[in-house]
Amino acid sequence: MIYLFSILLILLAVSLLLLKRDRRSILGGLLLGVTLLLSLLFIFFTSLFILSEHNIINSFTTLIIVYLVVPIVVLAICVGLIFNSGLMRHKEGKSLVAKLSIGLGLNILIVLPFTLYLLSTTRQIPFWILGILFFLCITDLLFVLLFTSYLVYSWIYQSIPIKGVIDYIIVLGSGIRSEEVSPLLKSRLDKALSYYHQWDEQPILVVSGGQGPDEPISEAAAMKKYLLSQGVAANNILVEDRSVNTYQNMLYSKELIKQHDPAIAEKKIIFSTSNYHVLRAAGFAKRVHLKAEGVGAPTALYFLPSALIREFIGLLVQYKWGTLFLVFLCAFLVFWAF
Repeated sequence: MIYLFSILLILLAVSLLLLKRDRRSILGGLLLGVTLLLSLLFIFFTSLFILSEHNIINSFTTLIIVYLVVPIVVLAICVGLIFNSGLMRHKEGKSLVAKLSIGLGLNILIVLPFTLYLLSTTRQIPFWILGILFFLCITDLLFVLLFTSYLVYSWIYQSIPIKGVIDYIIVLGSGIRSEEVSPLLKSRLDKALSYYHQWDEQPILVVSGGQGPDEPISEAAAMKKYLLSQGVAANNILVEDRSVNTYQNMLYSKELIKQHDPAIAEKKIIFSTSNYHVLRAAGFAKRVHLKAEGVGAPTALYFLPSALIREFIGLLVQYKWGTLFLVFLCAFLVFWAF
């Protein structure tokens, strides 16, 4: 037990060190999330162990918690994810994204019990088959843990208040179907406006988003039109209408701000996007060396699970070498254990 406690302390120290250097660090954020989750599990099971040692009633209570309460909670989460997929499909139409939450729900519902079965079974399973099954299950559960850690740090990141006078606010675009902003894009603009109106010397709003093949005008043009309707002066709006993804949003916005004010390094910059997108977008800002922190606009609750899963998958693809390293690490651990 002391070794596990020591490992958790080391993970906590490393994560805090990385985040002290830059709180947009994805590695630091995931490490902190993993550490907090494992610490909660450590405290939970240690408490149950201590509770069960006192008397028969406490032992019975422990059994109820382990074999009844915990499975019900896990089952409720899985059922909620599965139900959410149907709701998402009803409101947003059939799409791959709408199926992501049901995929995660079924995944947990199948893989977690199957892993426990492999650990407890006395059946004679061929050695190589058992190794492959353990590898698949451990890898799967590791990425479920990382996804949960991603949720934890995403919440922590957005809970940290923005301090100081803001000079520029970048608003990241999203798809439009007409010359008016969509509800999703409107929420991002309204979040930016909530910061814009905080100061007597109002910051510059940078609307960032190009024109897709099925969009009548650029997202930036639609955003500027909305801001003008909300009383924002035209000379307080910079238009970046070339970008087609988040990386380009950050890169081209940085170039535009630098043209507007060469002393960009001394300026306080934030960006506004949807709450599920903040952490990954912050990673792109860091990648293009743009010193900017993110704020998250509220999103419909039914949309969040699938959107967060999509963002996490995008993160795994973006950091593909790190993803492959974790897969090979799982393979090595299973090979070493067997």
